[in-house]
Amino acid sequence: MFNAINRSDINENSRNLVDDDIIDSMDMMKLILEIEKFIGKNLDAKYITPDNFEDFSAIKNMLEEVI
Repeated sequence: MFNAINRSDINENSRNLVDDDIIDSMDMMKLILEIEKFIGKNLDAKYITPDNFEDFSAIKNMLEEVI
């Protein structure tokens, strides 16, 4: 998904993506759009929190809960 938003500099070892300003709100919105394409529906607003985008593990956990 990060490649799809032109952020190939981010990988599964990247941490503190939001806290360290590695991704910004625009990156998060692009990721949300990619996630929605992946799951085939709109992402519920309760999942759109900075904590859910801190690293690959947080995103994976969110996706498992959504799916």
